[in-house]
Amino acid sequence: MVDFIDEFETRSGEAARIAWNGGYILNAELVGKLGLPEPYIGTPLGLIISDGRVLCPPLYEKPALIVKADGSIEIRRITCAGGLRVVTNGCDLSLPAEAHNPTAPPEGPCYYDLLHSDESFPGDGRTLLRLAGTRIMEIVETRRGKDVPVFPVGLTLSFPAGPLPPGFEEGAELKLELPDLAGVEQAVEAGPLLVENAEIAIDMKLEGWKTNNSIRTQAARLDYLDMRGPKIAVGLDTEGQLVVLTINGRIRESVGATHVDMAEIMKSHGCVIALGFDPGGSSTLVVGRETVNISPYHPDYETNVWSMPPRPRGVSNVVIGY
Repeated sequence: MVDFIDEFETRSGEAARIAWNGGYILNAELVGKLGLPEPYIGTPLGLIISDGRVLCPPLYEKPALIVKADGSIEIRRITCAGGLRVVTNGCDLSLPAEAHNPTAPPEGPCYYDLLHSDESFPGDGRTLLRLAGTRIMEIVETRRGKDVPVFPVGLTLSFPAGPLPPGFEEGAELKLELPDLAGVEQAVEAGPLLVENAEIAIDMKLEGWKTNNSIRTQAARLDYLDMRGPKIAVGLDTEGQLVVLTINGRIRESVGATHVDMAEIMKSHGCVIALGFDPGGSSTLVVGRETVNISPYHPDYETNVWSMPPRPRGVSNVVIGY
């Protein structure tokens, strides 16, 4: 994480005050389990907006930490259900809310997120584009009666039979916009939502954590069951002040916390809304340049599983406050 901080300070000229691990990603282990090609490694598994650009759209209805253009911060559940704008070099396509997860494909284009309940998408002669983040990873031409298995890693665009609009080609990077996220400068999806309106608000079913699609891309049951382990949470109090909590776990001094534990602690510290971030060995909190929690992880633990000292785990994205 310190490497991220060094890069941020060099690029921005600002001193980082606090940093913690961001959202969920597809690591090499999960890519192997899913049988996906190597280029999928590092794919975000939820909303990321950086400097106003969507790097990955929301895939379920999980919560995100959002920073608006005026610097204000909010936490809320986000989804693709309200419509989607897709821009390529030669096309500007607006998909309405009615084109989201249709039971039967319409005559025109539509799109699917990972709250789509079936294990496959209807093909029936249509052309399906599998995305990872904003990149078209695969274009699947179907025939009548053929369905396409779901890859639980991104949106899927579905077009009627015939030539694709200009710019929709394998490897292309798309520009994605969502009406509900207009004016957002920075955002990272994580979860679950822990507190809302100053009350515990955990709803793993609503957010899609217990769907097969989500479980297949979670490294441990810690993510979707209320199991004890290292945890990290971020919330806002009544004055809009940021509150960050990390609980050690999987070490002799601490067995960790559950999602409910985290929600109760955040509520007791005056948070009116709060969400969790990627738990387990990824849980990392840096204040100034000092890591203040104890990681249960060591990259070479197999050398000596009894006495290897902990080290902060490598993470793929970081939230930095300055």
